[in-house]
Order: sequence, then C-alpha cells, then structure tokens
Amino acid sequence: MYLPKHFEQNDPALLLEVMRQYTFATLVSLVDGAQFATHVPVVASEVDGIIEINGHVARANAHWRGMQSSPEVLMIFHGPHAYISPTHYTQQNRVPTWNYIAVHASGTATVHETDAAKLAILAESIGHHEPAYRAQFDALDAQFRAAMLHAIVGFTIQVEQLQGKFKLGQHRLADDKPELQAWHEAGGENEQAIASWMQRLGYWPQTA
Repeated sequence: MYLPKHFEQNDPALLLEVMRQYTFATLVSLVDGAQFATHVPVVASEVDGIIEINGHVARANAHWRGMQSSPEVLMIFHGPHAYISPTHYTQQNRVPTWNYIAVHASGTATVHETDAAKLAILAESIGHHEPAYRAQFDALDAQFRAAMLHAIVGFTIQVEQLQGKFKLGQHRLADDKPELQAWHEAGGENEQAIASWMQRLGYWPQTA
C-alpha cells in the first residue's frame, strides 16, 4: 500500500493488537487469474514468533479453490477511521482529510477441509468473539452441525509480511487547534478510538 514514512508503524505487537481487535477483514487473492475479495471474520494469533490467521468461507465461495491454486494472499484489517475537518487546524490553507489505521498481512494460505481442522478454527473463533456461545454450539443437533461443517471450508494464513499504516495526523500536530482532541473524545466510536491511539502513541496528552 501507499505508505509515507511518517505514517509507517512497524511494531508487530501493535499490529497484532489491531488485527485481533478489528477481526472483520478483507481477504484478497487470485481466483481463476483475477483478483477476488471476500469480507470475512478471522482470528490472528502469534505462536513461537509466527503470526497466523484462521478463518473460514462458504463452500459455495470460489475463493477457497482459488487459494488452493494461488496460495499467496493479502488480508486487510481495517482499524478505526475518522473524517478530519479543515476547521480543526489553525492554518486556513487546509483541506479535509481522513485519519485511519490499517494493517496489511501478506502470506501463504493453507485450505482445510477436514471436520477436525474446521472445528478447531470454529472453536478459536467462538473463543475470541463469544466464549459464552460455546456450550450452545457443542449442544447443536449432530446432523445439523455436520451439515453446517460441510457448508464451510477453513483456511490458515501464515503471515510473511506485515505493513501498518497509522495515519493519525502526526504530520499536522503543530497545526492542531486545542479543540481537535476534545472533538474526537466526544465523538463516536471511531473518533474516540482515534483519540485513544493518538494519546497512547504520544501525539496528544493524556486526559484525566
């Protein structure tokens, strides 16, 4: 992706944190020689220094077959984002912009069709997204659960390259009006998340 140096974030711990928090990601790879994208919930984890991403797609989705023949994939994690009005800068000669966090994870995909592998992926997903649902999942009618398992195909991506873009106005900090931070903190979920990251990374002071 386009990545100016002042927006680049290389700390793998921070990038993994974003990947684990914003789990609804975009999977991109080749299917029949053409670019193909699927929007899918996934779980990223680190084991022995290697980051892996687990997820599943519908069996009817051609993406899994594409990953079998073209296993090099890109997973895009979309973090918080917020519109920035030029009225929040002291300089008049400014235009609107958008602040955001995004992580790109590139690697090699392995497709899983066995029930055991798919159940392991589903267990990880339930444990990450809704642990309380596990008992209900385990109690599903056996025939229904078998049909549901047959309807999906799992995948694991072994991440080989991470890119993080934290575009948080760090090149405009000296031009901020004092109320910009307060505006973010009083805004919606995205604005508050952007404010939290800017405070955490030292771009804005911590508030009481």
